[in-house]
Amino acid sequence: MSTETTVKSTTKIALITGASRGLGRNTALSLARKGVDLIITYHSNRAEAASCVSEIQALGRKATALRPSA
Repeated sequence: MSTETTVKSTTKIALITGASRGLGRNTALSLARKGVDLIITYHSNRAEAASCVSEIQALGRKATALRPSA
C-alpha cells in the first residue's frame, strides 16, 4: 500500500520581462500587492532591478531579478 502526500501550493508566480523600470516595474509591484511572487528580468540596469526586488520583498513577497544572456 502506497501513501503519497500531495502538497498543493496556492502561491502564484509571475515572470515579468523588463521589470526594472517603467510599465514592467509597475506591473510587478501591482502583482506583488495582490500576493504574487515574481521573477523579473532586466537588460542592463542591475541597480534598478535590485531596487524593484527590494520593493517587492518589502511587500512581503518573494522576488528575484535575472539578466538573460545576450
